Amino acid sequence: MNAKSEAAQQFSFAKLVFYSLGAGVLTLAVLLPVVLLLARPYPTAALCVAIGSILAMVVVIALVSRRMMSGIQREIDLRRAELERRRAAEEN
Repeated sequence: MNAKSEAAQQFSFAKLVFYSLGAGVLTLAVLLPVVLLLARPYPTAALCVAIGSILAMVVVIALVSRRMMSGIQREIDLRRAELERRRAAEEN
């Protein structure tokens, strides 16, 4: 449990925000040239790719956030279970 509590102590909300938003910006940076290449000959296709890239950005942000928070959530669940066990032991 020591390694898991270290993960909880090393958690930084700012790091979570920067990683998530950085992944979103990177997604847009990768898809922006595709939109620009399609803009003149196929404006409708460029619009569809632009909308798709925004949706992809949201999905990437959610995935990165969820991945970073999974370790912290496990720590919270373990602590809740331990508190419930203590309460149950005190009642008996």
